[in-house]
Formats: sequence, C-alpha cells, structure tokens
Amino acid sequence: MSANHQPASLGAAAARPFGQPLQLNWGRFSSIAVGLVIAGIVGVAGGLLTGNPQRVWLTWLVDLLFFMGIAQGGVVCSAAFYLTQGRWAGSVHYRMAEAWWRFVPLAFVLFAGVFIGRDYIFPWIAHPSVKQARWLNVPFLFARDYLALGVMALVSWWFVSLSQTAEAAVWHHQPMTIEMPPVAIRRLAPALCILYAITYTLFAYDLISSLSPRWHSTLLGWWYFATVFWSNIVAMNFAVSRLVGRLPPGNRFTHRAVRHDFGKLIFAFSIFWMYLTFAQYIVIWYGDLPSETFFVIARCWHHPWMLLTWLVPLCIWVIPFFTLLSVRTKTSPTVICVVALIGLFGVWDLNYILIVPSLSPNHLPLGWIEVLITAGFLGAFMLCAAPGLKLVAETAATDVEGGE
Repeated sequence: MSANHQPASLGAAAARPFGQPLQLNWGRFSSIAVGLVIAGIVGVAGGLLTGNPQRVWLTWLVDLLFFMGIAQGGVVCSAAFYLTQGRWAGSVHYRMAEAWWRFVPLAFVLFAGVFIGRDYIFPWIAHPSVKQARWLNVPFLFARDYLALGVMALVSWWFVSLSQTAEAAVWHHQPMTIEMPPVAIRRLAPALCILYAITYTLFAYDLISSLSPRWHSTLLGWWYFATVFWSNIVAMNFAVSRLVGRLPPGNRFTHRAVRHDFGKLIFAFSIFWMYLTFAQYIVIWYGDLPSETFFVIARCWHHPWMLLTWLVPLCIWVIPFFTLLSVRTKTSPTVICVVALIGLFGVWDLNYILIVPSLSPNHLPLGWIEVLITAGFLGAFMLCAAPGLKLVAETAATDVEGGE
C-alpha cells in the first residue's frame, strides 16, 4: 500500500492538530538548565584558578564524550528504527530518539575545549613516540576529529529533517503494511549508521586509547560505539518515565505495550553490551600480553580505581538484567526511571575510568571541579534537548492511536 492510497484515518493520525496546551513547566526546565550551565562555568574557572587544569580538561573530555554520545546515539537509534521498519509506537519513538540531536552541533563547538587543554590530556604531546608520530600528532588528530564531528553534525541534521516530514509521519502510522520508508531516509539511514561506526571507533582510539599510547586493543572501537548506543536507550527510557505521568490521560506513553517495547531495548542491549565486554576482556586475558593487560589491571585490580571499575558492569548489565526480567518491571515508570538513572551513571563512570586513570593512575580526582563541570554539561544538554522534548510531549499527547 503506497502513502498516496492509505486509509484516511492514518493520514489524520499523522497530521492531527494539537489539542490543549500541555501542562508542562518548560520555563522552569530551562531555568534549571541555565543554572547548571552557570555552575559549570564556575567549575571550569575555579579549577583553572586553583591550579587544577588537568582535572578541568580531563573532566571536559569525559563529559563531552558522554553527552555527545547520548545525542548521536539517539539519531542512530532513529535510523535503526527505520532500517528495521519499527513502527510500534507511531511517531513517538522516532521523536524520542531524535530529541537530543541538537547537542551534536554544540559538541562540535565544545570540542575546542579538548584542543585548548590538549597539553594536559594527551601524554604523547610532551613525550612523542617515533613509531606513532604519523598518527598521533596535534594537527592531524584535531583535523580528522573535527572533520568527523562536522560530518556527523551535518548528516544528523539532514536525517532528522527528513524524519520529521509529513511523508515520514504518514509511514510511521502504517504498521500493518510492507511499505518501505521514504526513499531519502532509506538511502541516508545506512550511510548514517556506517559513518557513526567509523566516527566513534575513531574517537575511541584518538580520545581514549591514545591517552595510554602503549595500550593496544583491536576490539575497543566497536565495543565503545555499542556503549554509546545503549546510553541513548537509557536516556530515552528515563525521559519516557518522567513524561508518562505529566501528559494528558491517554497519551501514547500510557499504553503498556509501548512502555514494554522501550523497556525491552534496555534489557536486550545491556546483554549485548556485556557480551561485547566479555569478548574484549577474554581476548586480553588469554593473550596475556603486557601491552594489553596493564590497562585492564590498573583499573580492575588497583586502588583507587577498582571500585569505580566494577560499578560499571553492575550498573550497565547486572542491575538492568535482573531488574527487568519481568514484563511488570519493564512497564513500570518508577522502576525504569531508577534503572535508567543507574545506567546513565554507569556509562558516565565508564568514560571516566577509561580516560582519567591514564593520566592519574594513583590518585582519584573526583570532587567539586568534576561535579560542577558535569552539571554545566548537563545544563547545556538540557537546553539542547528542550525543543525535542517539547515535540515528543506534543506527539505523545496527540498521537494516541494504537497500543493497549
């Protein structure tokens, strides 16, 4: 069935005018976000003035990768919905996945902080390696990473623009047909996913692995971009759990089947993440090569990093897996909210332990500087997400057909 010959009810569902204004305090949301941004500025300025530039710029890198990953992972998740013809919630899950995309172009700007703090982040600048100098040098690294960020920002904007057209929305409401997505989306979605895999593999080696230039791992790239993808899934679920009770009765998130599908994404991809983690660990373990094992041993078995390291699988796999075994917990907004928050902390913690111990192996720099800078990035992320979340709320409140 083509879009031009669809039942009238489907077109009406896709283009239904909005009803009464949503009773959500977006002004308060934005005010909190601005306050957090101010706190982040205080954290950066305070850290630099108190003689802690390395803590400032390492935390900047950790937060940039974390929030940028959620935003980019969301666009890729929307592309994955198209590629799998996932139309189980109308337009709502597409709008939810795309809600954070505006942080991607902001990340292009914020990446300048990594360049400013490069001498405190990358040890190979002060101690260059002759064998790695062709790849690990400042002009080449920042040129390729800036180019990758710019391309991902442009392609993400293009994809989201196509996804939010009326033609795409009509297709979202045809779950019982075999009609393919609009041609432009069908062509761009695979390219976006391939670019994502290449780009975040590049970031894994340039911005994480290069901080320990002697470490070698051929599996780091795909494990890292799978982690980034999962971070968006838990962010989506957290937003759903907070919106379901704040929207008018009968909104799409009140349908148990829709919440169940969102919850299943957390459950399934946490298992996939653990599989990839074990696949990387077991290769390092049985190879027992000093160039590979020192990175893992320093984090898993030495203080002060051991506790934070073992919290990662607990937060990303153990708690989500055993908590979300039943349908009841997958559909409970309260349970999903808690699991998603724990999962988000786990991914932030993972970025932290991948980056910071390379420069501070015997000291745990975790205090007011890290808290304030992270708050600032959260505020910036919230400001970028606000327009997308408004669209999610409007879509969920008006697009109420389907579900049980």
